[in-house]
Amino acid sequence: MFRKVLFPTDFSECSYKALDCVRQLARAGTGEVVVVHVLDEREFELAKTEIGWLEGDRMVEYDAKIERRMRENVREKLDGIAGVIREAGMKTRVEVAKGVPSIEILAMTKREGVSLIVMGSHGRSNLAGVVMGSVSEEVVRRSNVPVLIVTREMQNACTSR
Repeated sequence: MFRKVLFPTDFSECSYKALDCVRQLARAGTGEVVVVHVLDEREFELAKTEIGWLEGDRMVEYDAKIERRMRENVREKLDGIAGVIREAGMKTRVEVAKGVPSIEILAMTKREGVSLIVMGSHGRSNLAGVVMGSVSEEVVRRSNVPVLIVTREMQNACTSR
């Protein structure tokens, strides 16, 4: 049914609960999982504001170093998650994107031709996102494929028995 799944992660507790659900999808016939983390470009802009004492080429060089280091750290975490998914018997690929998370997740959904998105949601942002979280709320609202949201409150929702 869901041959190819997109698993966006922010490495939160809820994301790891969602990972348990992704692992269970092997028994339902899922063959491939694309694991993605989106570096939020808005956080990069905020950091630039905070360190406004750098100018011109020095700022560009600093940005490149920070982004490279972040990508390396993220890739290492994603590789660990991919290993868990492979152990469950599914083909796995990791991606690191940069942009606005909901926009990048939706674009990757289309580009990859996935049939399901599985993601965690901690609901820590604005009023519209109190129940789900702003990124997951936006993905659910705009996605053309089914979205499985795993929240903090879903104790043992996808653990095997």
